[in-house]
Amino acid sequence: MVGSGVLFILLFVLVFIFARKPEKYAKMKWLHILSIFCLPLVYLASQSGWILAEVGRQPWAIQDILPVRAAVSSLEASNVIVTFTLFAVLFTILLIAELNIMVKAIKSGPEH
Repeated sequence: MVGSGVLFILLFVLVFIFARKPEKYAKMKWLHILSIFCLPLVYLASQSGWILAEVGRQPWAIQDILPVRAAVSSLEASNVIVTFTLFAVLFTILLIAELNIMVKAIKSGPEH
């Protein structure tokens, strides 16, 4: 997750620097390909960050920094499953929409 974030920042800086000269930027196929391959990483970084935040709670309770009785939620398991499923479906729909937009933009090509 953190590595993906650093990669996104570096990619943004590269694109920002190279976009100042559009004639050179249009010829940089490697940068365009790298940008396309980074799209799924956004989805993975988002999901891994959420999972890390949720899974990372229990060790604090085990180490007696936070008592287990304070760490236990009153939510039922079915509520958590429904929420997780809704988030997974929503992010998957957003990923599909983003990929469709990118494919259409790539097929139409650059503006002349």
